Amino acid sequence: MKRPWWHWLAWIVAFTVGAFACRLAIEHALSAQDPLSQDVEAVIERHQISYVGDMTSQAFHRKSCPLASQIPRRFRVMFFSRRAALEMKFNPCPHCQP
Repeated sequence: MKRPWWHWLAWIVAFTVGAFACRLAIEHALSAQDPLSQDVEAVIERHQISYVGDMTSQAFHRKSCPLASQIPRRFRVMFFSRRAALEMKFNPCPHCQP
């Protein structure tokens, strides 16, 4: 049985719309600044947080350390002082030596 012409047209339109939606989602994910990360940066500036800890490696860094920027947000811990980080059993970073 031969399918009608509109059947193929419907598939083409559905594929085009799906591809366009995927492209928009990827562009948004790559280019948009996450409001949560902007809020975290604002808290750091407001409270003068100077140390950032990594819950997976149990290491803490200065907030200016290049290794601190690589810590995923869900594993990031903020410390007001070096003493607070040491009390939580975090080790100093060998790179920035806080």
